[in-house]
Amino acid sequence: MKENQASFTAMSVAYMRAYHSMHDTPKIFDDFLAYDLIPEEKRALIEQHLIEQNVTCVRQFNYYKYATSQSNRTINSELLMQETHLYAGIFSSRARYAEDALEKAVKQGVKQYVILGA
Repeated sequence: MKENQASFTAMSVAYMRAYHSMHDTPKIFDDFLAYDLIPEEKRALIEQHLIEQNVTCVRQFNYYKYATSQSNRTINSELLMQETHLYAGIFSSRARYAEDALEKAVKQGVKQYVILGA
């Protein structure tokens, strides 16, 4: 991680929460601010990274039934969307759990909340 710069991992998680907020129903956690926190050029990098990950996965595990073309083994956009929905749901579930735990703690009288990050 570079000093004074958000990590790619942090932006990727924010991207997944934003994706969930914009595309999934029902919403586990509506992080309607996440999309605007990610610079446009970083969004493009994240999307390219997701595509590359899925192409690698298809090749490694011979999921060619999901490929749109047997000749060039390109990934089917439907598979990419399914996996993006899956990851978005996982990250949104974590955020939902944290928010619910915070709400419960506040109701029990907790006055201070510390966010720790890697």
